[in-house]
Amino acid sequence: MQNANDMGLIAARNMLGDSVDYNPTPWFWSDQFELKLQIAGLNTGYDRVVTRPGVREGAKSHFYFKAGRFLAADCLNDGATYMVARRILEGGKTVTPEQVEDAGFALKSLL
Repeated sequence: MQNANDMGLIAARNMLGDSVDYNPTPWFWSDQFELKLQIAGLNTGYDRVVTRPGVREGAKSHFYFKAGRFLAADCLNDGATYMVARRILEGGKTVTPEQVEDAGFALKSLL
């Protein structure tokens, strides 16, 4: 369903004269009992993982980097971080491993 909606928007833009490719950021979610896993991007080929604690008890996210470039995030019970990570990836923004490691750094400020 999401794919059809996204492709419809791209098709409309192209019909209106834009020349844009459909290049979505991969994402996934799954509910497993009391756990919610949300993934943005693909962590293939990473060389560094940074774990960031979430605000809620038991929440955490893993950020994957390759040569300092942000590839993906796996978020466990950490929906707010997932949304920010996905928007960073979709917007072509940059986040560094050092920013992710700093629990006091507001990732949302990168948007």
